[in-house]
Amino acid sequence: MARIAVGAHVSSSGGIYAAIERGEAIGAEAIQIFPSAPQTWRATAHTPEALARFRELHAASAIGEVWLHNIYLANLATEDPEMLEKSVASVVHALTVADAIGARGVVLHTGSHKGRGLDEVHRQVCETLARILDAAPGSAKLALENAAGHGGVIGGKFAELGTLLHTVRDPRLAVCVDTCHAFAAGYDLADREGLAITMTEFDSEIGLEHLAVVHANDSKLALGSERDRHENIGDGHIGREGFRTIVESGAFAGKAFLLEVPGIPDEAGKQDGPDAENVARLRAIRDGGEWPAHIAKPAAKGAVRGAATRRGRSAADRPSRGTRPPSGGSPRVGRA
Repeated sequence: MARIAVGAHVSSSGGIYAAIERGEAIGAEAIQIFPSAPQTWRATAHTPEALARFRELHAASAIGEVWLHNIYLANLATEDPEMLEKSVASVVHALTVADAIGARGVVLHTGSHKGRGLDEVHRQVCETLARILDAAPGSAKLALENAAGHGGVIGGKFAELGTLLHTVRDPRLAVCVDTCHAFAAGYDLADREGLAITMTEFDSEIGLEHLAVVHANDSKLALGSERDRHENIGDGHIGREGFRTIVESGAFAGKAFLLEVPGIPDEAGKQDGPDAENVARLRAIRDGGEWPAHIAKPAAKGAVRGAATRRGRSAADRPSRGTRPPSGGSPRVGRA
């Protein structure tokens, strides 16, 4: 059985190619990045030189799969025509960048129907997904992420994503499973029997062949909370043994597990995850090695909340932790 690859969401500030060095610095075997600042509509115009440099550094690195995560504001179920067009443009841009750097694909929060129900927005969402895939170049996949089950966010149940995939019927359309979101939505991934039931439902409603990538996040809150609150690997309600159960499942064989966790606090209590310790924790679970000793981190000198951190990451460049974007955008259902 092919083993999972342990990866992480990393910053691309200072040049998209800088993500490769940051991934290597924490021991990541795969990475995820934003194509643009995640809380703004303005698309970053990556230069041809920056894109070529990314490909060059990636080819010379030990990093395998690369994924992009679309901006948080996109909502394919919106009633606002202007927002819908902006959403389409953002996803096409992300897929275009993915194609330019040789990334495997783009992860997308499909959006929220604001309580109207999936039936009311099903046609619009499917037609919009088809438009996006027709407009975007290349073969990069578009992976719809499952949700924690709160509000009107699409994807709290696997059946909701399944009906989109089976209607659009495009080979580039796939699914990303977020472990925290699934657990919050009531899927007991931490229990061996519960995981078997969960993945049987996934296969029935979506098809295991459409599972493209995993967001590996522990959960601060209990099973079925319907709240998106990520925790460091082993410190939450899924726990160390729960992740061992997940990693050992054949359903996830060969997939990239991308960490979107808050990170281990430094001496001042600041968290800057995903970090090397969380990567080491998940690798220890995968490889059967010893749990890594705590890696104490000194407080960053002159650190200011929201300012760039020691790895050059700004608040806008870190994966979200279940908060909400400015009004008018779809709820963030994940750190990324």
